[in-house]
Amino acid sequence: MICDKVKDCMEQTKHIESEKKKGKKRLQNGKQPREDRYPQPLSCAPCGDNEKQKKCIDFLDKRSQIKCVEKGKTYILDQSKECPRHEIIKFFVDKGIITEPEASTVCKCDNALLIRDSFGTVVLVELKGGDVHHAIKQLSKTLFQEQLYPAWSSQKRVFGRVVCKSTPPRIWNTDECMDLKETFLSLNGNLKIAEEIMVEKYNELGQRELNS
Repeated sequence: MICDKVKDCMEQTKHIESEKKKGKKRLQNGKQPREDRYPQPLSCAPCGDNEKQKKCIDFLDKRSQIKCVEKGKTYILDQSKECPRHEIIKFFVDKGIITEPEASTVCKCDNALLIRDSFGTVVLVELKGGDVHHAIKQLSKTLFQEQLYPAWSSQKRVFGRVVCKSTPPRIWNTDECMDLKETFLSLNGNLKIAEEIMVEKYNELGQRELNS
């Protein structure tokens, strides 16, 4: 199944603040509680399936570093210098937003990060073992998936990130890569590819790579 409620999830999902937390404004040592940690549960899923929501959403909070890790590859978005930090939802696309039987047949990326900033920002992330050409295809297919495109296009900035084992020579000169790069630029974002690990600061999302 491919969820058609992602746009609603992005707009409506929030944490249900307990009465206990509402009344406890300071810790015993007098310090304010950390703003980047929230208790469960989340609000009722727009799809009406709270169990599925747990498989779709990894977290919703204001943590300083957002990590996507798979196949020994890592993408990290660092917002530790932001004040205040932005609330971020990390979605599992593979086997979350897209489940079986489509998960085995539909081309899709691994994660999607919704950043609730003043723009409205989405980062699509694919962590790939080796086939960068296929990773680019996965980002493209996820971006234009009929049920999902309304969610991404509802935001003002959409970025694509690929972290892979190695980068083929002249990858940026291929038609598929140039087309996808232009697509993200048209959505006020960009496409970046890195080997093994990519760490970028929130305020550097819009910076272009020298080799792209």
